[in-house]
Amino acid sequence: MCFVNISSGRVSTPPDRLLRRLSAAILSGCLAAFLEGAAFFGQSSGTTDLLRAATAAEQAGRYEEAVRVYQRLLDSTSAEKDSATGIHIRTRLGTGYFLLHHYEESLKAVAPLTRDHPASVAVPVQAWLVEGLDYLELNRPSEAIPSLRRALALNPESGTARLALGDALARSGSLEEAAREYEAQTQYTPSLPDPWYKLGLTYAQLSTQVLRDFTQKLPESVVGQQLAAEELLDKGDDLGAARALLSLLRRAPGQPQVHADLGAALLDLGYSKAAEAQFRQELSENPDCPLATLGLAETAALRNDWEPAISNIERLARLHPHQLVRLLKLSPAPSLRAAWKEGKIRLPQRFAASPGGKAWEAWLSDSRFGPTLAGMEASRSCSNPSSKAMITPGLWLPEACYQRLRDTLRAKKAVTLEERIKLVETEFRLGNYQVARQAAQDVIESSPRNEWGAFWLSQSNGELAQDCFAKVVSLNPESARVHQMLGEYYAARRHFPPAIKEYLAAIQLAPDLPDLHLGLGTVYWKSYEWPEAKKELHRTLELAPGSAAAHYELGDIYVQESGWHLAVEHLQQALHDPGVAVKARLNLAKALTELGEARRALDELLPVSGEDKDGEIHFRLASLYRKLGEKERAQEAFAVFKELREASSQADRSELEALEKEQERVPRC
Repeated sequence: MCFVNISSGRVSTPPDRLLRRLSAAILSGCLAAFLEGAAFFGQSSGTTDLLRAATAAEQAGRYEEAVRVYQRLLDSTSAEKDSATGIHIRTRLGTGYFLLHHYEESLKAVAPLTRDHPASVAVPVQAWLVEGLDYLELNRPSEAIPSLRRALALNPESGTARLALGDALARSGSLEEAAREYEAQTQYTPSLPDPWYKLGLTYAQLSTQVLRDFTQKLPESVVGQQLAAEELLDKGDDLGAARALLSLLRRAPGQPQVHADLGAALLDLGYSKAAEAQFRQELSENPDCPLATLGLAETAALRNDWEPAISNIERLARLHPHQLVRLLKLSPAPSLRAAWKEGKIRLPQRFAASPGGKAWEAWLSDSRFGPTLAGMEASRSCSNPSSKAMITPGLWLPEACYQRLRDTLRAKKAVTLEERIKLVETEFRLGNYQVARQAAQDVIESSPRNEWGAFWLSQSNGELAQDCFAKVVSLNPESARVHQMLGEYYAARRHFPPAIKEYLAAIQLAPDLPDLHLGLGTVYWKSYEWPEAKKELHRTLELAPGSAAAHYELGDIYVQESGWHLAVEHLQQALHDPGVAVKARLNLAKALTELGEARRALDELLPVSGEDKDGEIHFRLASLYRKLGEKERAQEAFAVFKELREASSQADRSELEALEKEQERVPRC
């Protein structure tokens, strides 16, 4: 029996839309095969001629004409419902309507085959496939699933059916089942990027879903709140993460990794002394924590104290090489990157040639290329591991000790729940994410409310998503769209070095697409790399002069550089875009104020005063009213500022600032 199996190498084309993008030549292949055998079914020469006409129309891409011919044949008395010709005509008619985006008509064409035919009549796989794809296009995924399962049962090698089934399951909320279908397709067609990309997206969704379900079921769980805070930290919401972690530490001051996470948030927010105190506190309780060790290295580098900065990096390379590679894929703290760019900190010459010095220079100098661990050998021995860390969830061990612990636990015939949880952690720390995912699912199956099982399941899904995306790039390195999608994915998670790498690769392949230059410029802008950002944003405006986002980001950069006239020029052209209008007016008011035009600045802010969320607009208004001598209005605006500030997340900064001042009073040993 003839059917069409579609497997596209284009990641940007969803499988549920692949069928209508088939070439006419592929479609007509089934027709030609059918026509050669038409005489065996006793068809008249008139019917055969019409079928040939339909073939020619499809081959030429004239699908409307082909549909008219098939409909004419269907309406004729010679095309009996249960005959091979009748089945064939309905299948082709449904396919034609699908290609014309007439999904309801397509369903009506194949319905008599898929719903009303006697069991003795073989329904072509193509009919089930078209029906399933129709339902997907009509956003009826639950109805698509049975049809696509039938298509896949008839032809297990159909990539289109399996990927479409995965799509239908994902849209229906059955993400685990969808992941199984996509994973199965990666085994059938390991060299095609589509299933890898869809599998990566599904793992990312599963990671978020596990977190959401976990926090809903166990809202008071310390581990759940820690996972939610780390999600905020991963997405760049440092203030939100710091707020959540401070609250968490009041409840569970000894929770592993929380002091380190808080230190990372504080360092990104610019509170380096408070951050250092948190890193030291973490290491006093969790001495092998890589995040805290790297955090101490960063705070030392900020002080130009390079000996501990380099020794900590080299220590991580010995004890936690896998984790160090993961951490160095992320950007350094903004204050550290800025200090390096501005020449405020310099690597001493005596350290420049050391392995640790080279890693530091590569990490700080160019976010496009990650540092290597060349010259820094990992330790293969596990000496005197902490007995507490060997059993306590979340407490770190050196990598060699994790390897020994994994071998020990795998060899045991009977393993306690606590040991199974530590084994999940061990597999994850060693980079065995698929094994860790399965082990975490097993823990949850036996202990449904186990918080560490959910924690490691969410984390494993997230890492598997990253692995899938890396696979997509390796399979389709010449696709600008693939690199763009990955750039957007990494940028949304503030993973700026890999985001920059992907955007640069995309631009090399498609240098004249404005969205690529805007995406790269935005990443540079968020990384405080002003020269590179300005170059890309200006290129965006050459290709798309009306880009409000590019004008806003350029205006913001010129405000940071005190280029007031250029700031005004660009910010005025961003005011029409609701997405950036409020921020643009704030910056525009600042630039106009610096140019001595307080009245104009006031006029820019008043239209958006009702959209003030955190008090910043009213603080600016109060300042402008004072400049203009309108004291009563200044007092009114300042009162609104105080009220809004107390109700907003900005109030949380007062606690962070208090932490920083407290550390400033502590003498350094």
